[in-house]
Amino acid sequence: MKRSFVSALAIAAFSIGLVACNNAQKNNTTEEQMEQEAVIAGEVSKNLLTAELKDEVTRFLKDMPDSDLPYKVSTGEVKISVANTDFMLPTSKANELNTPSQKARACGIYFADLNMLKAMGKPTTDVEAAILKLTTDLNIPFAVEIMKESAPANASKEDLNKFMREQEDKLINAMSENNKVDVQVELLGGMAVEYGYIYANPGLVVEGDAVSAGLSDNMTKRLDILQEISADLAKYYPDMQTLGETIAPLKDMVGSVNEARAAKDQIATMRDTLLK
Repeated sequence: MKRSFVSALAIAAFSIGLVACNNAQKNNTTEEQMEQEAVIAGEVSKNLLTAELKDEVTRFLKDMPDSDLPYKVSTGEVKISVANTDFMLPTSKANELNTPSQKARACGIYFADLNMLKAMGKPTTDVEAAILKLTTDLNIPFAVEIMKESAPANASKEDLNKFMREQEDKLINAMSENNKVDVQVELLGGMAVEYGYIYANPGLVVEGDAVSAGLSDNMTKRLDILQEISADLAKYYPDMQTLGETIAPLKDMVGSVNEARAAKDQIATMRDTLLK
């Protein structure tokens, strides 16, 4: 982010603490000092920062850049396919994951695979079942309902971009309202890595001008935002540090198809790391 909102929120929380102290009986001086030191160090209660944290994360997620690629795919101006789908995450993996972070990242990976399969007109039943299991485990059933919404038929570029922005905003708002901002960021991190892996696949064929549609540019900008958000959330959600450190190199690997293909094995390792 352009600034670290964690430090700003710690200051705000510290101020709230002072107001509360002035309006109530003074607590034990030692306890009060320890609390103030903890706040200054950033070790404040997540509950105290929930509203501010959600507002900041929501704002930055809504700053994600748009791309003309979905419109160009929908009109056939750009066609995307892969020689085979063996590289996609096996749907059986959904049953092997234990932690919420693993499940959220896998959910993002499966969403990316789902979008790719849809673009190619291939069956999506197994991937949809894996997504349904994970969203149920994560208690975010609304995510599936939002993602199921269809764009208007024969939509113009402006209409399709508007639909996609609104759909993404709905998901961001729903995650925030249900105190799932960490799940949202983990999910987007997994999705970003999987798109990088698809981009790196030797069997990937892109017909048409995907570059001007913002493929690489869109990916790198989104990775910048995710990197900054995950770094700032790490104090409150420890698993977020793993996400941030894991996806950090990805930005330098997706500048072009050739760069991505050269880094294919590294991206594969990155995906494995997210699910450990």
